[in-house]
Amino acid sequence: MNLEKKETNTEILKIKVVPNSPKTEFSWEMEDWTLKLKVNWIPEKWKVNKEIINFLAKYFSVKTKDIKIISWKTSRNKLIKIEK
Repeated sequence: MNLEKKETNTEILKIKVVPNSPKTEFSWEMEDWTLKLKVNWIPEKWKVNKEIINFLAKYFSVKTKDIKIISWKTSRNKLIKIEK
């Protein structure tokens, strides 16, 4: 039996979301390594989360299915997992 160890390139990001900004962009990094992300969307149901996933997929050149919000889905502070 041949079991190969599969290596994955996974990043975990801490993000603080600022909704209702003129455009979606990173603005700066906070002292605790949290990235501040301005989002061009109002906080309505899951629409902001979808905008965040679409933005991060383009920014990191990955597919949207490779990005998961792993905690605090309804909060402005989020943990996001990105598989590369």
